[in-house]
Amino acid sequence: MRVAERLSLARHEPWIVLAPLVVAQWVVLAAFALTVQRNGWLFYQGGDQTWFYTSAWELAHGRIPETLVGYLWPFVLAPLALLAGPNFLDGLPVIILLQVLVLAPIALFSAYWIAARIGGRLLGYFAAAAWIVAPFAAQPLFVGRYHERWNEQTLPQALGFTALGDFPSMVLLLVAAVFVLRALDGGARGDVIAAGIVVGLAIALKPANGLFVFAPLAAFALAHRWRAGLEFALALTPALLTLAVWKYRGTGISVLALDPSVLAAAAEPPPHPSELPWWEQVRDFVPLDIDQLNHQFLGFREYFWSARLLEFIPVAGVIAVARRSIPKAAFFAVWLAAFFVVKGSSPAVSVETATIWRLLMPAWPAYFFLAVSLPLLVPVWGARLPERFPAPIRVVRWPRRALVPVALLLAVPLIGSTLLPPSKGQGAAKLPLQSLFLPVDQDVGLAVAPVEGGLDLSWRAPKPHSAESFFIVYRSPLEYTLSEGDPRVIRQGKLCEPTGQAPRCTIEMTEVGRTRTSRFVDRVGPGQWTYRVGTAANWLDDESRGDPFVISRPLNISVE
Repeated sequence: MRVAERLSLARHEPWIVLAPLVVAQWVVLAAFALTVQRNGWLFYQGGDQTWFYTSAWELAHGRIPETLVGYLWPFVLAPLALLAGPNFLDGLPVIILLQVLVLAPIALFSAYWIAARIGGRLLGYFAAAAWIVAPFAAQPLFVGRYHERWNEQTLPQALGFTALGDFPSMVLLLVAAVFVLRALDGGARGDVIAAGIVVGLAIALKPANGLFVFAPLAAFALAHRWRAGLEFALALTPALLTLAVWKYRGTGISVLALDPSVLAAAAEPPPHPSELPWWEQVRDFVPLDIDQLNHQFLGFREYFWSARLLEFIPVAGVIAVARRSIPKAAFFAVWLAAFFVVKGSSPAVSVETATIWRLLMPAWPAYFFLAVSLPLLVPVWGARLPERFPAPIRVVRWPRRALVPVALLLAVPLIGSTLLPPSKGQGAAKLPLQSLFLPVDQDVGLAVAPVEGGLDLSWRAPKPHSAESFFIVYRSPLEYTLSEGDPRVIRQGKLCEPTGQAPRCTIEMTEVGRTRTSRFVDRVGPGQWTYRVGTAANWLDDESRGDPFVISRPLNISVE
């Protein structure tokens, strides 16, 4: 086939270009995985991975856990948790393969369709190729001391090599953006409803994704598509209803799905966020700290080649898109601004620690598309580009069988959240200092024998095959109060407090040692003691670092 014929075919059949790009994407991701610092399948995580997997573990055993995260990812992972077991590391390879082999190509196809709706098919092909290259091309623009944070901490999260909720959130919002832009161009009701359903699922995955809602509503308003805005809002209802039931059956409904505060020594514990007035919940959820936002720009200036370049790109991109469509320009501008202003105001976000890249990941596609739209600013050529390579809308006639998976995604979590009983705290608990949510279901066969000056602990715990791991030994008195003046009693190293319907349980024990063997000698004095053993790992395979992913049931010992 001649080159001219191939180019002509590419104008009408995008799979001719996109299929090789998907293969190239897999090759690039494989090369990255083989060269970046990791421990087997365990890359740098640094987020909420234990909350999602442990919630899935609880669901797999027919219990509603403490619901501080959304319901979608736990329900998706529940069958995997049932088969793989309580240790997050055993299920990690399947999660990574799901994201790399399925979600990553979906993101690539979405990048093409979004850019094609902005400036035609040629811009779409450019965006699809840039989607693969951009994460790696950005690395040289950072100062040398920041390269480790970018390559080893940020890219694994951005490319789908972790079990956090941010990467699937980004993919869902990309798919939602495709339907929103189709609805703006074609006006099909099916696209509007599909956009609302997908956005609802994104909110069900991480409630903070609700910030995205303002973008399509602004676009529909500027396009005078009031009915489309109403239909979009109504399509959110099933997922939001399920999220409300999920929260109510767990820890109670709160504007802010926050981690409870670490309890300090006081006569009474601080109130749970759901017990605060709604205006205080909203104030904490939307801090709008101008000083903190300025701190982000200072971070860009310190670690990036040019902060002015970062600021120029979205402004110029909005102008470029506005030349084609003002509602579309508003869509991308509001999408980016809503996340950056709200999440960028959080003290937990900073460029220095690289947390800004993960926590704003659902919004970075908006920045990306504004950047790839800059060719539209080229005089004459930019204006003619969409006309020479048009991207006509093909009407999608959804077959009835396509409604089955959608109905399952909407109905199964609602039924499960309604009918399953709340957990009684027997299957999972939190380590408060590390903010980890762990299965308490590891039967390690912990045994103890007295030795001179202490106890000789031994156990039989399975080690995961996906990464090198080690053990952490915890100890506490059999029964004690949390602090002076605090009447709450901790038994067997565990404290459970009622909150909503599922209790909030924490492991209040002291770490006494780490070992790679199944044996540990603890020099402990007389008394009644409780021991637990956790299986831990980290991306560096460094025994002095890392947190546990599963913790054992207690063993009570009396030392004379």
